[in-house]
Amino acid sequence: MRTLITLLPAFLVATLWVSTSVLAQNEPAPINPAEAKAAFDKADRALNEAWAAAKKALDESDFNKLKEEQRAWLEYRDYLARSPLYTGASAQDELPLTAPEYLEAASHLSNERAVWLKGLIRAQEGEETLTGSWSDSYGGSIDIVQKGNQLHFVIQCVRGPTSHVGGLAGIATWNESIGWFSDKGRADKGDDPETNLSFIQRNQKLEIIGAHTSYYHGARAYFDGTYVKTANLDPKEQTKILKSAKDGEIPEE
Repeated sequence: MRTLITLLPAFLVATLWVSTSVLAQNEPAPINPAEAKAAFDKADRALNEAWAAAKKALDESDFNKLKEEQRAWLEYRDYLARSPLYTGASAQDELPLTAPEYLEAASHLSNERAVWLKGLIRAQEGEETLTGSWSDSYGGSIDIVQKGNQLHFVIQCVRGPTSHVGGLAGIATWNESIGWFSDKGRADKGDDPETNLSFIQRNQKLEIIGAHTSYYHGARAYFDGTYVKTANLDPKEQTKILKSAKDGEIPEE
């Protein structure tokens, strides 16, 4: 018994050391301020270049509307990037614009917006098919494969400082510039109301409006938004979307 008592403190010390080591390994590495600033400056340049290109590509009325949208997006970016909840910063209050956590998050969001603006510019050329990856630059994305009068889609979102997520896969009926999706008859929903998504194409943008979508996302998430095509889908990616849409399941990464 005396031997057990003698060894017990050593065992506890070893256990505590192992636990502390595991926690230390799981902690994210601290953000390098210089690297965060460099990443932000690079993203800011890319955003400004995309903005200048959009000004050249759009007519005056469309660009004036875009300016209003861009002001709203900049407020959204800073709202998220200054949030300790969103960035994982240890601060209690809103982060200053010089904080490494803000710079890192803002650079990521700015890069996404630059891609969205470039997609908006390409949309002016016009495309016959909706097949591709679309983004609303607010945390929403949708992959679409158009087959005749059907849109096979997977829509996903990550919204707000608490990163509420959502996802829905299905097949919508498409008629020229308007599409409609219903999950009526889905067995696993029980008494939940029917979910609908409308797809409205205007000026090569795709506006998505949902009704009773909460079954498919967190409390603060949503699918609604104005999306532009930001990338094409290769044959393998299209096959994956077709299967997910048919099965009604979000594909695994």
